Amino acid sequence: MSHREVGDQQPGGAGAHTGAELTKLLDQASVALDLQCRAAGFEIRQTQRLLVDATRRLLDCFHAAARELADPCADAAAARAGASLLAASQHLQFSDLVGQLLNSTEERVDGLLRVSERLRELLRASNAPDSELAHEKRAFLDALAELEACGTTRVRQSDMKAGEAELF
Repeated sequence: MSHREVGDQQPGGAGAHTGAELTKLLDQASVALDLQCRAAGFEIRQTQRLLVDATRRLLDCFHAAARELADPCADAAAARAGASLLAASQHLQFSDLVGQLLNSTEERVDGLLRVSERLRELLRASNAPDSELAHEKRAFLDALAELEACGTTRVRQSDMKAGEAELF
């Protein structure tokens, strides 16, 4: 059931939601948020693994080529090729930058997931004794504060020119 369907069920159409309807709407939002955060978290971790593997393989290839070119029998063209390989390997800084961006995004997704979980617990406790409800409110507010603190260190570099890494 979509959130519009919940609102459409009330008498009088666009009037105020009852407590039960609002709770149901918030629970649906929490479930959707939870689902999407978990999917995004999985995709981020998968991207991180793929990036690490691709970077390792690329570096292995660069090192193998550099060893071949370091042969004392190599001529001037090989020396230029070696210099180009070295410059190319320096451009691999993108791997570190992308990794930092992925880590920051993962931190945000984890924070959203915690807020979603705390929201769901708060909704469950809405009819519970005041002490339990107060505990869940505090836990929800703590999760919100953690979310707001996410991503305070950001990667601001937008291009991949050698020697211009802005890591923090």
